[in-house]
Amino acid sequence: MSNYSLAILISAFNLILCVAGSNPTLNDIIFNGDYEFIDLTYPFDKNTIYWPNAESFAFTRKNEAFGSDGAWYAANNFAAGEHGGTHIDAPYHFQVNGIRVGALPLDKLIVPLIIADISSKVNDDPTFVLQKYHLDNMLNDNFGKPCVIVFKFGWSKFFNDRKKYLGIQPNGTLNFPGLSAEVAEWITSSYKNIVGIGVDTASVDPGSSIDYPVHKIASAAGLYNLENVKLDESVPDYGCTALILPMKIALGSGAPLRIVAICPKQIPTHF
Repeated sequence: MSNYSLAILISAFNLILCVAGSNPTLNDIIFNGDYEFIDLTYPFDKNTIYWPNAESFAFTRKNEAFGSDGAWYAANNFAAGEHGGTHIDAPYHFQVNGIRVGALPLDKLIVPLIIADISSKVNDDPTFVLQKYHLDNMLNDNFGKPCVIVFKFGWSKFFNDRKKYLGIQPNGTLNFPGLSAEVAEWITSSYKNIVGIGVDTASVDPGSSIDYPVHKIASAAGLYNLENVKLDESVPDYGCTALILPMKIALGSGAPLRIVAICPKQIPTHF
């Protein structure tokens, strides 16, 4: 090979490297060390919180043993209601013609995540109901692109105390924070790009609600709900992407959910 041909080959190779370098893949971006994965999901076990009249999570050990050849084999059974622990409500939950879990499109499940931290306003008050004026300028329209908004009431710290978390009263009623119908109407009418509403409580409606207006308004608008979102560690208000991955129950009104936030790594402010 002549020196000229070798020079051309080297130049072409360098050009390929430059082009490849200027068009990084998704893997190149999210695994470059600048991002972290935050699990916003509670484990499903005997302590998982369910609505009082729902079937709780049941885990049945069936086969866990070493075989005659020394190889380990395990296979167990589980059963549970749709609406317990970290889970999703499909629009069908409160809308007869609404989309069921199995038909929720991925472009509404992998979306930018907005955290509306209102915990300082709630101040651990189980009777708190979020009104529009509480939000000030906390919401934006994400430049018109689809997104999910999760309201942080500061309730995750009570998750291991079922009575406190649900606010179970002597007469069996519940008492914990939630959204008002006003906020639900505002979101569905003014923020058409919001595809889902999440909370770190057991319901988007307050625990004391008996007619569930937020569920009805959100479902009628085609939004899903995320309930019992685990928010016991710091998650940026903006800049994260949510991976919302429910069990794909074809006809489900809801389903157990694994939700993960992909966020830019935060610089520690306290040492």
